[in-house]
Amino acid sequence: MNILMVSAELAPFAKVGGLADVAEALSRSLAGRGHDVRVVLPLYGSLDRKKEKIRTLKKLPPLSLRVGGRMRDVRYHLRGSAAAGVKVYLVECAGLYDGRGIYTDQNGHGFGDSLERAALHAQAALLLPRLLDWPVDIVHAHDASGCPALLYRDTWYAERPLPGPAATVLTIHNLAHQEVHPPDSTEVLGVPRSLASYPGLLEFHGRLNLMKAGVLAADRVNTVSPNYARETVQDPGYGCGLEQILGSRGAEYTGILNGGDYRTWDPRRDPHLKQNYGPGKLAGKARCRQDLVRELDLQALPQTPICGFVGRLVGQKGVDLMLPIMGRLAEDGFCFAILGTGEKRLEEAVRAVAERHPDRVAFVDRFDEALAHRIYAGSDLFLMPSAFEPCGLSQMYALSYGTPPVVRRTGGLADTVVDAGLAGGTGFVFDDARPEALLQTLRRAEEVFADPTAFAALQKQGMACDFSWEEAAAGYEALYEAALERRRS
Repeated sequence: MNILMVSAELAPFAKVGGLADVAEALSRSLAGRGHDVRVVLPLYGSLDRKKEKIRTLKKLPPLSLRVGGRMRDVRYHLRGSAAAGVKVYLVECAGLYDGRGIYTDQNGHGFGDSLERAALHAQAALLLPRLLDWPVDIVHAHDASGCPALLYRDTWYAERPLPGPAATVLTIHNLAHQEVHPPDSTEVLGVPRSLASYPGLLEFHGRLNLMKAGVLAADRVNTVSPNYARETVQDPGYGCGLEQILGSRGAEYTGILNGGDYRTWDPRRDPHLKQNYGPGKLAGKARCRQDLVRELDLQALPQTPICGFVGRLVGQKGVDLMLPIMGRLAEDGFCFAILGTGEKRLEEAVRAVAERHPDRVAFVDRFDEALAHRIYAGSDLFLMPSAFEPCGLSQMYALSYGTPPVVRRTGGLADTVVDAGLAGGTGFVFDDARPEALLQTLRRAEEVFADPTAFAALQKQGMACDFSWEEAAAGYEALYEAALERRRS
């Protein structure tokens, strides 16, 4: 299949969150299975053209595209070699993408012209198949910023079709960010105002909502885990107001679990560890524990666990559940290795706990890739008590490092971690979003940790899990086939 990916992010060079990793890994996996995958994203001014080997595509002429009543000059560029497995095209537009970030400025403020940015990105992406004489089978948009491509597919290109069937797929990574704008913003998109009036695709409670339009326009819609797909339909707290819209798609809305990047996260060959190890030789993990204790200056006891946390310090990650119980557990011998930044109030609260218990709680308030690997390897348990988690990758990596995750039963965490009390257990799972529920689960984990034979069996079962992209890519192939069938019917 010829697959056109429309994404605002792509790892490793244009990354804010998990979308970048998924777009890169999925594209690479699909290309490895014989598909022609081409990714289109903006040429952000922050990118180092020389370092990323970005060159102008001289065979494609400069274009002028209309966005919001204004003509914008556009050039296409290519990253790397034209013979690469995945071709990455970048759209240059002075005044929209140059010298700016992906979603926010340097102060963390969202761009006021985000709709213009998304509209031009979509227009440029949909022009490529004709410019390249490349019939496209699938237009795959990611998140709300990619939804204009789906809208244009069924409006602008309804009368003058794209080359190829161009069936459409929307993958939702961040349902909370929906790109909501005033109804007269249809002028920016260049579509009829009627689309922002009931029952138009864009209309949502008197506003213009790109995500809602994408959900209804796409031939198939998915999110990044089966359980999260169910939650977003059944629970308004997860559906972010779109639960009925998502539910209206019925079987056309599904969940496909993300895969993990085991090229980077593999304790058998991790260059950040002084001692590599695997399920057959867990002694190396004990060495990693000792190294972590020394590096973070912890006074860890052999009979009580070290709990690791790597991630953003935000409410979504369940940090509010951890804070009330960390001091109590530290007094009982638990240790905590916390790496991350985020909300100022949570950073300050974690720092205060670390200052009260310096021998038991280590807090590193920065992004440190190498230390993250050593925390996964050196910890005994990994904390992910998330309020919600569409998929999550950290629990997958914790499993592969023999560090049983402690998770709340939500989203992709419920799809990937089996409680130790069940057959095939790999970690520890709780339901209620309360500190006491997390405390009880950690006490239960402490009991298993005190039994070396039982704990080693739990570790090995977790390390045997394989959440690779091969299975996920096969799921997307089936999704694409279903989208093509719907488009042709």
